[in-house]
Amino acid sequence: MNTYRLKIDGMGCTHCVSKVTRILKESGFEVISVDMGDAKIKSDMNPSAILKAAGAVLEDEGYMLTTVLAD
Repeated sequence: MNTYRLKIDGMGCTHCVSKVTRILKESGFEVISVDMGDAKIKSDMNPSAILKAAGAVLEDEGYMLTTVLAD
């Protein structure tokens, strides 16, 4: 399992941090941490698959996943 750092636009408060944490967990990712505009996860997916899968569910909730970096 690999660790990735996600850059997420649209997060402006602690409620957003909680919501993004919930969204990522419900999508099957192992969430290590979430801060304003940034999340750290573990996944077996490659970065482009994470960008597509997590990007779609985050976009549905008003956030934009802009970058997935191997940590």
